Amino acid sequence: MSREYDIAVVGGGLAGASLACALADTGLSVALIEAVAFDTPADDNLRARTTALAWGTRAMFESLDLWGAMADAAAAIERLHVSQAGHFGRVTVAADEYDLPALGYVVPNTAMIAALRDRLAVQAHVDIIAPARFESLDYNGQGHPVLTLDDGRAVHARLVIGADGQKSAVRAALGIGAQVDDYGQSAIITVVTPERAHEGCAYERFLPGGPLALLPRTPDTCAAVWAVPTDEATELCSASETAFAQALNVAFGHRLGALTLAGPRGAYPLARVLADQAVAPRAALIGNAGHALHPAAAQGFNLSIRDALGMADIIREHQGLKGDAFDPGDADMLAAWAEARRPDQHRVANFTDGIVRLFSNHLPGLGHARGAGLFGLSLAPGLRADMARRSMGLA
Repeated sequence: MSREYDIAVVGGGLAGASLACALADTGLSVALIEAVAFDTPADDNLRARTTALAWGTRAMFESLDLWGAMADAAAAIERLHVSQAGHFGRVTVAADEYDLPALGYVVPNTAMIAALRDRLAVQAHVDIIAPARFESLDYNGQGHPVLTLDDGRAVHARLVIGADGQKSAVRAALGIGAQVDDYGQSAIITVVTPERAHEGCAYERFLPGGPLALLPRTPDTCAAVWAVPTDEATELCSASETAFAQALNVAFGHRLGALTLAGPRGAYPLARVLADQAVAPRAALIGNAGHALHPAAAQGFNLSIRDALGMADIIREHQGLKGDAFDPGDADMLAAWAEARRPDQHRVANFTDGIVRLFSNHLPGLGHARGAGLFGLSLAPGLRADMARRSMGLA
């Protein structure tokens, strides 16, 4: 059994589903292939996960008329507070300094997935193929991709998009290598209730073992993302709620009073994964398939969305120019997309990696230097504005 499509998107997570939604008005036939059934109940790990959306990403979702379906579950980040444990110096940024209601928003992943899948369910040109796992990729006599799935189906397409995460099977099938830098850390994700109201402030605190972020989630709770050495993550996730909360309180301090565990815990390993190239014949990689980043500075998903919507935009542009002669797998178009995305991808990947390595370095005296740097940054309006633009996805 086989079916022909204009575009096959492998990976029905946030990046792949966003791309499929963005392509819905092009009239192109799209297959969205996902290994897990769309109606599978969320597990503890998924229910614990939230995503920080930059202001620019909210604007992108608004352009797709998707933000309204997410807004009720979103918590505004009105201020950002960055500090380093054990040393002086801090940086604060407020949205009202830039005449905006928020620097960004924190949205539960379950709410985002529900909004995207509700939209996909009514798209006539998008077929959901799930559960089905991508197994291999070949090319037919016309040079078009043929995807083989684990249930024996073959999907023919003129363009294949790998949106299947940092261990991308599509990337491997295309023979594209990747640079992998293992941070030796895992991110613990959970929900906490602070003793004092967060008042829309997101905190990023750099600790010797990795950064700890507390982000507004609801008026009364915060999403916690805590990067720790992987062996410590295993111990913390298996510890009692009381022991875990005690460790978290020691790590974060008392800016919000006592923190109480209010949700399940999950964890995932952290590494920087950078694909050697973003495109191949009639194929492209978006999101974590092309670049997986450390969650410090919360830029990974926002970068992925810019990949996805940038791809949709260039497809729409070339379709308008070429009409019936349009080919979604056109090599020049894919090269132009990759070239346009490269500066943003490299800037964000290097910025995030630099932060992690700077604050994880234990050289004597460097902690004081970092503190002085944070203090100096707080006094430099131009540098603070640049940091704010990065946080808002407007750099």
